[in-house]
Amino acid sequence: MTDSTREELSKVRTLLKEGEYTRAYEIIQSQLARGGRKEKLVTLEILILKEELAWRVGKLDEGRDTIKKVEKLLSSGLGKNGEEPDLEKSKASHYSQAGVIYWYKGELDKALEYHQNSLRIREKLGDRSGILRALNNLGLVYWSKDKLDVAADFYQRSLKICEETNDQDGLSRVLNNLANISSALGNLDEALQYHERSLALKEKIAGKQDIALSLINIGVIFRLKGDIGRAEEYYNRSLAIQKHLSIGPEYALVLNNLGEIYTLKGELDEALDLYQRSLLIYEDMGNKEGISLTLMNIGDMYGRKGEPEIAFNYYRRSLSTAEEISNARLTASALAELIWLSLDYEDNNLAEKYFSQLEKISDESHGALINHQYRICKALLLKKKGRSKDRLRAEEVLEQVVGEEIVDHTLTVKAMIHLCDLLITEFKATGDEEMLRRINNLTEQLMTIAQQQSSHSLVIESYLLQSKLAIIDFEIGQAHKLLNKAKSLADEKGLQRLLVVVNNEIRKLDKQQQKWESIINQNPSKEEMVSLTELNNLVERMVQKTVLSLGIESTSEFSKKKYLIVHQDLIEGTEKSEKSAFRVGIAQIGLSENGDILGEQYEERNDGLIGLQQECVEPIRVKIREMVEKAHASGVSILVFPEMTIDLSYNQFTEDLKTLARQHEMYIVPGSFHDSDSRQNLCTIIGPDGILWTQKKHIPAIIHIKGNRFMERIETESESKKVIISKTEYGRIAIVICRDFLDMDLRVALKNSDPPVDLVINPAFTPVTADFRAAHFDARRSIYAYCFFVNVAEFGDSLIYTPEKDRVERTIPPKEENLIFKDVDLFQLRIERKRWEEQQRKHTSFIQSTR
Repeated sequence: MTDSTREELSKVRTLLKEGEYTRAYEIIQSQLARGGRKEKLVTLEILILKEELAWRVGKLDEGRDTIKKVEKLLSSGLGKNGEEPDLEKSKASHYSQAGVIYWYKGELDKALEYHQNSLRIREKLGDRSGILRALNNLGLVYWSKDKLDVAADFYQRSLKICEETNDQDGLSRVLNNLANISSALGNLDEALQYHERSLALKEKIAGKQDIALSLINIGVIFRLKGDIGRAEEYYNRSLAIQKHLSIGPEYALVLNNLGEIYTLKGELDEALDLYQRSLLIYEDMGNKEGISLTLMNIGDMYGRKGEPEIAFNYYRRSLSTAEEISNARLTASALAELIWLSLDYEDNNLAEKYFSQLEKISDESHGALINHQYRICKALLLKKKGRSKDRLRAEEVLEQVVGEEIVDHTLTVKAMIHLCDLLITEFKATGDEEMLRRINNLTEQLMTIAQQQSSHSLVIESYLLQSKLAIIDFEIGQAHKLLNKAKSLADEKGLQRLLVVVNNEIRKLDKQQQKWESIINQNPSKEEMVSLTELNNLVERMVQKTVLSLGIESTSEFSKKKYLIVHQDLIEGTEKSEKSAFRVGIAQIGLSENGDILGEQYEERNDGLIGLQQECVEPIRVKIREMVEKAHASGVSILVFPEMTIDLSYNQFTEDLKTLARQHEMYIVPGSFHDSDSRQNLCTIIGPDGILWTQKKHIPAIIHIKGNRFMERIETESESKKVIISKTEYGRIAIVICRDFLDMDLRVALKNSDPPVDLVINPAFTPVTADFRAAHFDARRSIYAYCFFVNVAEFGDSLIYTPEKDRVERTIPPKEENLIFKDVDLFQLRIERKRWEEQQRKHTSFIQSTR
């Protein structure tokens, strides 16, 4: 090993300890890029360091590729000339890092095998610190498999070694993992003590990323304990640390957890934005556990917004991902959400199907959280059966859950609300006023939990519930006081949607006060008062988490959609008319020499914006001309290029495209580019007469350049996001840039467009092609239009999807620059669409999963 190599590897280890993972990764990449002759053991050492850094910076696919390189090197005859002890130690390190990578990827059986191999070698070498690490990692895998007893046993063995060797770093990690076990078993105070001890150690010896993770974990415990204010405080402390670090899994996690806080506060749009940003990072990393969790959270947002079909699709995707990685906790949570949603919309058979899966998981689990989910689902299934004996059994189960130590406040609240619903039904059937007393007690408990959690939305909903109970008790003045408290809080916290609901209730009470006084003078029964107050309607809304939608239909203030479809007519007032038949082509271009297209061809210009390097302009101008000429020779009328491949900030590109479009009577869609002046990602469509229109990108992507990962810092619209559908001589065309197409809200907006869209063009620059394939497949089932996904050649899989009847699919594989096209019969498309829409109306049902 040369002195310079030794010095650089020493620096990498120092940076690792300090948590400067991105800088360390750059040095390792530089070492590997230099090539040259190195001793095999030195190369092995560098690759193993890369394995560790790959998972620390979230480059899991690169980590998996490095595992293969290490194993190829290990099988090449290493171990001669007295190198065996060092080689065995290196093997153990490799197995350890490979196990962590596969754990992050959700491939738990592979992770288990690697960690077991690492432990076997460490024990053979008598390496106690290595044994400690292997035991800890094995515990983590078993924890992910929800085998808590086995995991706890490994952690206790680790703890013993830490105490014997005074290993402070190891102790901080073991304490963190023991906290996770305690939390899963419902022992929140014990979990908090473990996490606080772990944080105290990390603040003395660990890197910033580890400290940030501990802060998140403590925040989670406070959230589970119901102290949302403290939880948010710890999450924000973690976020403040991470803003100065490369984006990694901890950053995605804290965004997710802050989204949960905003959900509990009733600030759904803010929560959804945080979840979508988190999902973007997890998908970029290939972290399936994070993907599953975030998909579930997004599903919850749509459920609360009263959009069950969208919610159902997200829950199904979450379940599929959780099952793929054999994660029992996430699988159980996704199943529970699917059961609740199915029951809310009267699909009892589907709920039973999911419940049988949940029952199997519960039987194999010792976790308190899964047990509570299972029992609540069981109670709700019994409740839906409608028979008196089943409803009584459901009541008993929910009473037990409510009376036990709280494992997760959201589950306890759910049990309480459903119990209220059951008690109302029982009261209406029997007239037993004991039921009303129990409902009053439950609302007081709900209020206590809501105030402990600082869950302003739940506090307001509890006030609404208590106001109706006050009217039932003939206390009109008390009802007014409670509603005014709800109004004051909603106004103070800016919960505008709930404020509309409360104001509606106040107006209704004011308007009907004389009526209520007249009714009360007639001494009505409590059963009559329950019916008159529509108490059961409010509780049902609370059950379905749709209180926000009460009364909103009557106000225009909240009628704004996330996406605003803007129609423009480009042929009106001209001599042009729509063509019946034409050909649309996609040109997949953009290849690197060494597998790093962003590093080779792009540069960062402003904070979070990138553009083509000057030396790449001429070769790409040549490539564009070649593709346009080839397309013209093939009779193509519309040619589409991938996102970011043609940088219109260089004026020569714009002039070239105008000339080519004019010469060949062609529409050219040159992908999109970062415009430095507006700080937007723009797609400018060019026709024979010049620029036709420009479409903005709405959802930023994650950018990797020169070893760094950062969010595309484009300016986006805070109000309704505009998507332009242009009526052209080639039909009605919508441009949807890259990840915007993955947003189901946008696809729903396109589906509901009137008049409907004919061509959906989706230029992209993404390695995550599976998500786009799934989204386009979903779109084909709901939007009767031609869809064109045009990806950069580096990642490929560009595709053309025709509408449902035709079902033609054409693709270009990765690493290939090529042209494909499809003939479009515009008038036939529209005739078939009308027939298809009529069939859809006949067969519409609640839940239609297309995934």
